[in-house]
Amino acid sequence: MALIETVGLTKHYRMGDSIVRALDDINLIIEQREFVAITGASGSGKSTMMHLLGCLDRPTAGVYLLDGRNVAELSDRELAAIRNRSIGFVFQTFNLISRTTALDNVCVPLFYARRSAPRPAARRALERVGLGDRITHKPNEMSGGERQRVAIARAIVNDPILLFADEPTGNLDSRTGEQIMDIFRELNDQGVTVVLVTHEPDVAVQARRIVHMRDGRIISDRTREQYIAEHKAELAAAAAAAAHAGPDLDTAPPTAGAAMADGEPTPSPAEPAPRPLTSSRPVLMAGANGALWFGLMAIFFLLLLVGCGVYVKLTLNPKQMGPGKPPPPQAMIAGLAMLVSLLLAFVSGLIGLFWGRSVRRKIRTVPGNWTGRRRALWGAICGGVAVAISIVLVVVPIVAMLLKARA
Repeated sequence: MALIETVGLTKHYRMGDSIVRALDDINLIIEQREFVAITGASGSGKSTMMHLLGCLDRPTAGVYLLDGRNVAELSDRELAAIRNRSIGFVFQTFNLISRTTALDNVCVPLFYARRSAPRPAARRALERVGLGDRITHKPNEMSGGERQRVAIARAIVNDPILLFADEPTGNLDSRTGEQIMDIFRELNDQGVTVVLVTHEPDVAVQARRIVHMRDGRIISDRTREQYIAEHKAELAAAAAAAAHAGPDLDTAPPTAGAAMADGEPTPSPAEPAPRPLTSSRPVLMAGANGALWFGLMAIFFLLLLVGCGVYVKLTLNPKQMGPGKPPPPQAMIAGLAMLVSLLLAFVSGLIGLFWGRSVRRKIRTVPGNWTGRRRALWGAICGGVAVAISIVLVVVPIVAMLLKARA
């Protein structure tokens, strides 16, 4: 069974009164373990093709079968699950989170997949791309090739069966681009189906199959050997341009050094230094600890309430508490303690419940900040249990009194 099969795949966009035919009647089959390059000039529809095949967009018409499943029949939640677990994406601009380490960047898909203990899997993915010694470095401390390898590690951390790469060498020099292509070939040899989108012939020719597009249509579908035979002149020109290219600019991080001009250091113009951002991890961790503390305090007050009740039951003589007799002082003190404990249990539980839920909601939206998730969860659970028991202890006596008054 083919991994990807499209029949009459069409995508139209409306721009004012006109309709742009980004894709028009695409028929394509990609088998498992293939390495396919989709190439063409800008505006040929190759990026739109990748978005549709990667379940990032829905077609206007046609049928798209992914591993035998009709994508049009899947819900948004099912498509999100497929993108997270079965498909990996590598983009030209890396799309890394600048304030977090390489390890935390690779952990992001595992975090959204709600995987427990994501760091060992992320570390293994970084080792697969040769960055086992750079896991604590942030993107601005890495070269362009290293950042692209982090992006590849993030794409493969969930062991996808399908990997899409959109111009993965576009921001890299030729030598680093070759290293990135070596990684893609190695992944393909390991069984991953790779679909590469590029407009560079010398990059496309490294795939085993080249699909050429123009004006939203497939105009040729060739093997690597056929493509080389048909584009000898174009490939020779690209090789000559690479041979006369300048020195490798990707051997050091863009902000790691400075060029010397007239004896004075000048910053590298390769990339501006990113604006420093403060991590929200300490704040969220403090919130998780606070929620857990209030939840445990609510449970403590409930236990204190039970202890006071047991004290009254075991130490006070029922004859001393008969009708018409004033309660002894210890009974009044125990009753007051029970009332205060009930009130404090309810208030603390309410704070722990809502604070814990709020912290967990923030943790889910801030990748790299999941260290306090379990503490916030237990704070919310303890708080919720305390609130529920407190309400029951108040409501049950009231209902019993109402039923007794009716009787």
